Amino acid sequence: MAAALALLVTGCEHAKLLRPSVLKQLDTDVAALVNELPEVDHANKAIIARLFPHGGLTRASVGKDGVMRSEISVPKDEMIWKPAIVVMPRGGTLQLDIQNDDEAHHMAFMPSDGERQVLDLPPKTRGQVTIELSQPGLYWFGCPVANHAGRGMLGLVLVKGEVPESARLDRPKQPRPGD
Repeated sequence: MAAALALLVTGCEHAKLLRPSVLKQLDTDVAALVNELPEVDHANKAIIARLFPHGGLTRASVGKDGVMRSEISVPKDEMIWKPAIVVMPRGGTLQLDIQNDDEAHHMAFMPSDGERQVLDLPPKTRGQVTIELSQPGLYWFGCPVANHAGRGMLGLVLVKGEVPESARLDRPKQPRPGD
């Protein structure tokens, strides 16, 4: 019985949270956030807190043509992007296929080198937007319709990679994993 329970726990994604290196990161502020999440799981009650725990994360896949691709949806009556975080393995072109399953009209206001890209998403429609993010960093996107962004329709695109020396912050060298 104990072996079956151990296999069940270690076989799921949540088991990673039980490692001492993760548990020591649960400082007072993080613990307060984790404890608050069940209390903000209702629409119009601090819904902005649902962004990351409910929207989730996806990793863009790199096609043979070098273009990275991912899919996002707007679930019915939830005012979130699902997933809310898109991770690009490096800078480049990202093509997003976005499905609006909601009864409300939404728009995707996306970051891109140069000018932002906007995708109109009437109720129950699907569309594609192609953006270019050439530098590593964290970029936000959202829905500019009414107060949708303020109600939780915000997301992030994380572009991995090394920041050029000229763009690094002037601060002491920080320890990095594996150093």
